Amino acid sequence: MTAEKTSSAPVPRYGWVIVAAMLLVQTVSSGLGFYNMSVYINRLAAELTAPVGQISFAVTLFFVVGGVAGLYVASLLRRYAVRTIMIVGTLIAALALGSVGLATEVWQIYLLFILFGIGNAGVSIVIATTLITQWFPGPERSMALAVTSTGLSLGGVVLTPISAFFITTEGLAFTMPLLGVLLVVTVVPLSLLMRQAPNVNQSPSVATLEADTALLKAAVSSKFFRLLAAAYVLIMMAQVGGIAHLYSRVELLADFQTAAYAVQALTISSISGRFIGGWLVSRIPIRWFALGNLLLQIVGLTCFALAPSGGLAVLAAGLFGLSVGNLLMTQPLWLAEVYPPQIYPRVFARANAISVMGVAFGPYLLGLIFDASPGATYTYAYFVAVASSLAALVFVLLASAGSKLPAYRDPTPE
Repeated sequence: MTAEKTSSAPVPRYGWVIVAAMLLVQTVSSGLGFYNMSVYINRLAAELTAPVGQISFAVTLFFVVGGVAGLYVASLLRRYAVRTIMIVGTLIAALALGSVGLATEVWQIYLLFILFGIGNAGVSIVIATTLITQWFPGPERSMALAVTSTGLSLGGVVLTPISAFFITTEGLAFTMPLLGVLLVVTVVPLSLLMRQAPNVNQSPSVATLEADTALLKAAVSSKFFRLLAAAYVLIMMAQVGGIAHLYSRVELLADFQTAAYAVQALTISSISGRFIGGWLVSRIPIRWFALGNLLLQIVGLTCFALAPSGGLAVLAAGLFGLSVGNLLMTQPLWLAEVYPPQIYPRVFARANAISVMGVAFGPYLLGLIFDASPGATYTYAYFVAVASSLAALVFVLLASAGSKLPAYRDPTPE
């Protein structure tokens, strides 16, 4: 059988409770993790008197370990309550984050960011996209996912400027334990509201498990999956590398306050673009939606690389931000269109684990290029991000060639 078509059945009211709660969870987890990475890199390099490239490798470890841990999270969702997974993940992440301020050596930062990545996987995008896909099988899925993933940007708007202020004025030793406590007191109560959709079978038979495993194997070995996964490695390398060093790039041009404004401009644009995208993606082919946003990322990164002042860098960050949320949203939506729901969590977890290689090495690569650049400029580093986006454009074109979505047949006999 082919991947199931989306249903037009009414969405249970509790689905929108899941959306609201997950919006807040993503706001906190992304604000303290994804968007705060540029602030952490900047301050840790200064306090430990270490090169930016060395500190950036801690971010690489965070994302790589988080991506691998996400594979296990997808499997655990078939056996344990989602709230249990989220609470355990939150406690691990909070302990690691709160301890960063006590670290005195670079290797200690590496260890803590590994633990932070493991814990964060329990409240990250694998959980969010799986729940939204389950609760919203019909055309409302794109808007539900747009609302939920808005939290990824709100974290940068709300938490990054506050974190940057306290880390800059009070130091890491004072601020990091407070951030760990904030993670617990916000995410743990919200986790209690989470549950999988009523139609999800968490006790499948052996025959069902075997059929799903065969279907999963066929899906992840397909040309479409491989090419889209490769494209997202390059997309995320450029996007996350650009975001991770955005704060430092603007601070070199101006000051820390302007740098915080740039982060806010990026995240506000990401929110605005995501809501427009959530409406648009249900009305045009997702292929053109993906390609259009990739072109926008290329233009935004180019403007940011060439910006001669802090003010223009803020504007360039806003332009770049228009593509950020939509590209993050496109991958799970596209995979949910193509693959049947019984294997979607594990398909997406694998796609996410692969794309995390770009997420992980983007900040590290741009940091190394910055360290090696004459005059300590980020121009060359951001042009590498532009080149990565151009290569991704080619892979998306190849993955989506043809007029029909690929079909994935159930390998079990009828």
